[in-house]
Amino acid sequence: MTIDNPRLTRRTLLAGAGAIGLAGCSNSGRGGTGAGTDPASQSKIKPTYIRYAGVKPDLSGAEYKIPDAFNRYPANPVKAISQAPGDGKPINVLTFTNTPIPPKLDQNRFWQQLNQQVGSPLSISLTPSVDYAQKFATAVAGDQLGDIFLVGAVPQVAQLLASKAVDLTPHLSGDNIKKYPHLANLPEVAWNATIFGGKIYGVPISRGAISSQALYCRGDILEKQGLKAEVKSADDFMELCKQLTDKRQNRFALAASPTVFVRNMFEIPNNWSENGNTVVSYLEHEAHEEVFEILRKLWAAGYMHPDAFSGQNQDMKVRFTNGTSPLVQDTFSAWPSYLQTAITKESQIAIVAPPKHDGSGPGRIWLGAPVIGAPSMGFTAISKKSEARVETLLAYLNFLAAPFGTQEYLFRKFGSPGIHHTVVNGNPVLTERGFSETQLGLLYQADAPWTIFLPEREGNSEAEFNAMKQICPPALVDPVAGLYSDTNIRKGPQLTADINQVTNDIIQGRKPVSAWAAAVKKWKSGGGDKIAEELGHALAASR
Repeated sequence: MTIDNPRLTRRTLLAGAGAIGLAGCSNSGRGGTGAGTDPASQSKIKPTYIRYAGVKPDLSGAEYKIPDAFNRYPANPVKAISQAPGDGKPINVLTFTNTPIPPKLDQNRFWQQLNQQVGSPLSISLTPSVDYAQKFATAVAGDQLGDIFLVGAVPQVAQLLASKAVDLTPHLSGDNIKKYPHLANLPEVAWNATIFGGKIYGVPISRGAISSQALYCRGDILEKQGLKAEVKSADDFMELCKQLTDKRQNRFALAASPTVFVRNMFEIPNNWSENGNTVVSYLEHEAHEEVFEILRKLWAAGYMHPDAFSGQNQDMKVRFTNGTSPLVQDTFSAWPSYLQTAITKESQIAIVAPPKHDGSGPGRIWLGAPVIGAPSMGFTAISKKSEARVETLLAYLNFLAAPFGTQEYLFRKFGSPGIHHTVVNGNPVLTERGFSETQLGLLYQADAPWTIFLPEREGNSEAEFNAMKQICPPALVDPVAGLYSDTNIRKGPQLTADINQVTNDIIQGRKPVSAWAAAVKKWKSGGGDKIAEELGHALAASR
């Protein structure tokens, strides 16, 4: 494994993407071509969906379009793959991680056992997600993508794929995917992200509702103060934050700014909204001035942690875990890590649903995208240099996608009993060593559809399921999720960094609320209008 700048930063995610150069690339197809833009071709080539029915969930999420939930891992998990997928030759992988870098191979028993199960030695170039754009650009420029690579969000991605990646259409389209049954179990909508110019160029890393953001709370801390994980208006939320803040004990209600949560109170669109044949950015919504007034009050009152706008993403998680800040905004997929890093057994996690700001009913969260987002395009591809091994490499990705209830899933997520996990009430629970050694970025190579399974604490699987069941069905959908805009890739990171800076300045009182209108106007003229145009064309073509 190679390690590239493991110190996480808050730099713009896509800094350095412009360093990529592709010889002979034209501009054809720019401005909205790509995933999902050719419905006729897409319907012909999209893989056949075959749902895995090997295990019945304790709580079925299909009706609510959320993941299934399980309270117990099957006592006798099935072996889903009859023979090792590898061919004995090294498999080189380029991907990222959002967790601490794991021990090296010679000090990592899980990695050694994984190599044995795969049947090929794995060489994983693992980079912190905030640095992946630069790493990917360097790998492309140096022709060092490895056998399998997570596709970075870069300009002219269609041309890059045509130049560097294997066309997987003959192997995965229609019923051809049946050779890889666990890839066939991936949600149909997730494959849209992999289709460019009528060809399948990768395997999606699906997420969907589990990547929706929600406001977590430390239920145990609220309970001790006689408070409920419920607010019915913006004023209620302000009062909850007041009650949870005690500066004498160095406690601040909010680990970071709850910007999305407050936007959810006003039903501000999820990134984009449709307006006839065009799309409009959420930045242009008229409620932003009211949103900022609430956020400014929270900051001025000292209800946000003093470091809410500095440090790293991990710092926010630590504040929540150690109780310094009992409220934090994060994705539903973060629930397992909060349990795994809990300091005390008394820690309890709950979700505070957003209300409408005026108390007239529930607010609406933003539904997570079908696949993982920046700094990637949401899928892994296979290098053209490795085309002779394409079936082996697809078999490896199929192995990584083995679903919940199988022996392969159990090992991939929890390692070996007695070493990486202990069995508590019939369920595997990662040990400290297990948590450290298993962080190989496997879920950013290929993964099964997300399952709610939280063995660390009895009742948490049902708690997360019920929270998602309550707030995800009416969630606002991003109408252009998975669609491609070349301008967004080229200019979006800097435009986003600029607008985020103004957002933070307004919240912290360094700029007036009136500065927002000028910032949005600058965003639009600097490339935002062009992004909207390209995404509008892509949306129209996808129907």
